[in-house]
Amino acid sequence: MAIVETFGHAMIQAFLEDSELHYLRDRDGDFVVEFGYDEEVLGHPRFMLVASGDDHEQYCLRGDTMKRVPRLDWDRQLRLCNEWNAQYKLPKVYLEIDDPNASSTGKVVCEQWINLEAGVHQELINQMTSTFFSACFGFWRWLERQDALLALGDDPEADAEPDNLPDDV
Repeated sequence: MAIVETFGHAMIQAFLEDSELHYLRDRDGDFVVEFGYDEEVLGHPRFMLVASGDDHEQYCLRGDTMKRVPRLDWDRQLRLCNEWNAQYKLPKVYLEIDDPNASSTGKVVCEQWINLEAGVHQELINQMTSTFFSACFGFWRWLERQDALLALGDDPEADAEPDNLPDDV
């Protein structure tokens, strides 16, 4: 039977080592896992695994593909993020923009926060982290399919634009 323990950096590190994933640590002791270029997602997947909060009781998982989204594509990316979030519970996705008035690019971020103040066992940390990684890759593949549909001229969003509605509407 698994033993419930206080959550912290050691549990994240145990997951990474058990999974044989290479990682870096920042000055706060949090973890960065970077994957090489992935043809399916057309990017370099990167994950930050953070023990946050006063007592490190919050587990924050963030992922991105290090791709920048130009300002011209922000509206479409926001609609796609909203569509994903309406259909799926994991991961939460959003367009992150440093300064909407001055930035010329943004990035799409996957994120999950989990309050582990009551404690957790290692197996659950392993399962939650693996599931988050898998869900992020699923989102990134879905996002690339949406871009492929747009390139083929089969973008459902374009069909809903007011300029494309029949005259009798």
